[in-house]
Amino acid sequence: MGLKTRIDNLKRQVEKQKRGLEKLEKKEKRSRENWTKAYRAFMKAVDDLTEIKIHGTKKELVIKSKIKGWPEKTALLTKERDEFRAQIRSAQEKLTQYGTELTVLMERQTSDASATNEVVTQVFSLNEVVVRAARDREACLSRHVFPRLIDDNGKLLSQVTFDSADGLRRVVAMVNTMTIIQGDMAAHAMNQIQKFFDRFQQEVDMNAVTKALYELTRQLLVEKTSFKVGPDLYRFIAMEIDSSIFPELAEAQQFLRLSIRSEKTNSYIRLYSRKSRADKWEVVPQS
Repeated sequence: MGLKTRIDNLKRQVEKQKRGLEKLEKKEKRSRENWTKAYRAFMKAVDDLTEIKIHGTKKELVIKSKIKGWPEKTALLTKERDEFRAQIRSAQEKLTQYGTELTVLMERQTSDASATNEVVTQVFSLNEVVVRAARDREACLSRHVFPRLIDDNGKLLSQVTFDSADGLRRVVAMVNTMTIIQGDMAAHAMNQIQKFFDRFQQEVDMNAVTKALYELTRQLLVEKTSFKVGPDLYRFIAMEIDSSIFPELAEAQQFLRLSIRSEKTNSYIRLYSRKSRADKWEVVPQS
């Protein structure tokens, strides 16, 4: 049972106990009033009896019966009153018990709420510090670091390194490059390369140039279904290929050049440190 449910149940018990206590107190009050009324009637009967001049009358018998019945009546009314008082004490004890438990639970609820609020406040405060620090870092990188990724000729460099004067700290700024190959043109290129394979794979005696070219283009295919994007691909499209000697590769090269599109993604940095110049660089956590 959750804390809130227990508190709600106790509140209902407290209210129920209060209503029960009020009813008992009213009954005890009526019992006292009945005893007082009966006592006054008894005292009046005593006074009336002392004033009787003629004895043996019916009036005297009635008065004596009232006086005679008083001990039994007072005992009955007193017992009733005492029973109500005992029930009242029991109800008060129960009410005190419920009230104490409710106070403890509500104090616990307040304490828990305070602790929860403290957690929320601290997390939000720390998050604000992290966000502010991240923004400040990005602003610094944008102003002082990432502009260095552009050389004097306007060419985008893949990375640039900054070392501290003591040689113990290093910042490496980099730019991700994502190479995208258009499928239709790549398929044409693959067909031409396959023709090249078909033409030369039966020839046992290849000259050195042809054999090197054969090995290079073979590395461009992965399971003959897609191109391997990497140094081999860039080496291939940068080569000077004689179209009169290798028309298939020249055409494939042209298709690949047209199919390749490179996109620059977000700039980012890596931090490194070391204890001395003789030690290896170690990555510094950034989050």
